[in-house]
Amino acid sequence: MKDLPTPDQDTAIEQFLKTQAVERSLHVKDATSLPLPKGATVKLETTGLTIEQRFLIGAVGQWLGEQGFRLPPESQEATYKIQILVQSLGTEQSQSFLGMPPVQSVLLPFALPEIAIYKAHYQVGFTRFRLDIFETTTGQFIRSTPWLQASTFYNEYTLLFFIDFHRTNLVGPFEDPIPTPKFENDETQATP
Repeated sequence: MKDLPTPDQDTAIEQFLKTQAVERSLHVKDATSLPLPKGATVKLETTGLTIEQRFLIGAVGQWLGEQGFRLPPESQEATYKIQILVQSLGTEQSQSFLGMPPVQSVLLPFALPEIAIYKAHYQVGFTRFRLDIFETTTGQFIRSTPWLQASTFYNEYTLLFFIDFHRTNLVGPFEDPIPTPKFENDETQATP
């Protein structure tokens, strides 16, 4: 397998890989409950190596809301601070190829296209983070959660030149085409 360079901006599939890896890590059966009283106010911050941590704050905030905690507005003081320590949030790519790559002829005025007997493009999304809990008034460290981690994948395959298919564990618009609405009685049309 050969590693491919990543583009300057994430593709839509890479965004799905990252965000759904975060969501999967929060909703595993082993996700621990936090040692805080129900209804406690919590402030969230992130720290880590990646700059794409805004989604992580939103996903963890929503998960905390489901657990019964409150995230106060910026003007209100929170009782606890949760520092999200991000160890990994990103994607990896690789590919396999068996066949003849595209050839540009020096003697002939045309190029030969790629002839793929087997071609695969693999994309994997990873996340790994933990929640460090502190009291805001004293700065006292309370506890860290275990590492929350998950991965997602999206693989594209080509067999015998033109048979294309994919495999994924992503939830979204990958399996079925997006339905288009059918208007039976469109009342916006002008009547004669």
